[in-house]
Amino acid sequence: MIPEPEYDNAGASQCAPINIGKKEEARSFLLILSYVQRGKDRGESMTVARVNINPDVLLWAIEYSQRGMDAFKNKFSHVEDWLKGNSQPTVKQLEDVAKFAYIPFGYLMLSAPPNISVEKIADFRTLNNHGFSTTGEYSAALRDTINIIRRRQEWLRDYKKDNAYAPVDFIGSINRNMSDDEIVGHITKVLKIPVDWRSNFHNKESTLRFFVDMVENSGISVFINGIVGNNTKRKLDVDEFRGFALVDKIAPVIFINGADATAARIFTLFHEVVHLFLGQDGLDDRSEPFCNRIAARLLVPKALFNKAWEDNPHDYDELEKYFKVSQLVLYRAALTYEKINEEEYTDLLRQYQAKYSKLAKNSGGGDFYKISPYRAGRGFCRYVNEAVNNGSLSYTEAYQLIGVKGNTFANVMSMAKEG
Repeated sequence: MIPEPEYDNAGASQCAPINIGKKEEARSFLLILSYVQRGKDRGESMTVARVNINPDVLLWAIEYSQRGMDAFKNKFSHVEDWLKGNSQPTVKQLEDVAKFAYIPFGYLMLSAPPNISVEKIADFRTLNNHGFSTTGEYSAALRDTINIIRRRQEWLRDYKKDNAYAPVDFIGSINRNMSDDEIVGHITKVLKIPVDWRSNFHNKESTLRFFVDMVENSGISVFINGIVGNNTKRKLDVDEFRGFALVDKIAPVIFINGADATAARIFTLFHEVVHLFLGQDGLDDRSEPFCNRIAARLLVPKALFNKAWEDNPHDYDELEKYFKVSQLVLYRAALTYEKINEEEYTDLLRQYQAKYSKLAKNSGGGDFYKISPYRAGRGFCRYVNEAVNNGSLSYTEAYQLIGVKGNTFANVMSMAKEG
């Protein structure tokens, strides 16, 4: 019998941590204890003991969740009275509000709404292969995913600095003044991409695993997840983003939307790798087509493509089987290598997107124990395990970083180590 996974912070619905300051954290914790104790002194249970909260904080939580006021009214019949200060919620009701709003319970005990923001990411890869508009708002799921990954990156940066790990020296090692051939040759050499890799794999899943290992061995942490943390009710939307990179000389990170198709994940991985080799946070409009072009050339080399095209011209189904990449990549390669023109390329994209919209998207589910090391980042897990073993990281802190605890944590660490 497979044991039920043990999640850390399950009461907060796998919400992302928010930095509110140590004093406020201590204050909220003490307030929680005081209200619970008062209830116990009066013989009240958690379902009866009332909590005096700031209505402004409650309103902030509602807005932060992005669920909308109507959803909260339907879920909590007294929410309008709480907002007006006419009555107070019980501890149990407030716990339910925290879960529904995707925030830790203690944040509702703050004296004032926290002033938080999510640093915008300039290099999202989206379904239409254009950069994500940084003028728009992120969904709550994407926002919390960014927070989770940034927190892991910050811990890893500090840990690697403290333990004298060398910087990842290829970050920022290419520029647009270099020729495509020079860039492709440089990245191929750094990542040690074998020339004959296509003959070594029978399917796209094994190809993806190989490339993730290859990228992580170079010093980049890779996370693949189709949900927020381990919360299967909070799915990530491929229409919003397919992946992103967080540039850092010590702890570079790539996140791939696991709800996407496997072939698309492979391309996203290489697309984000090119962003890291560019080493730029604020990227201009030329970055997306540039990264697409280089990623396509890395996965579909010109000589191999020309030979395959001779045997199967315009037969993208056969080309997909050989190259083990999505047909979008093959369209881009055909355009790059002048097999088709811009008009043909645009028509192919339109047909693909019409077909894609009818296909069921991967839910990001599957065998928990098999996918957890990729959700938590296999390379990242190894650093966490190392830190726990050398005493620089407590198990409690490790559980919070990975999002699981107890035996589940031990199983994830073991699978990450095995590869």
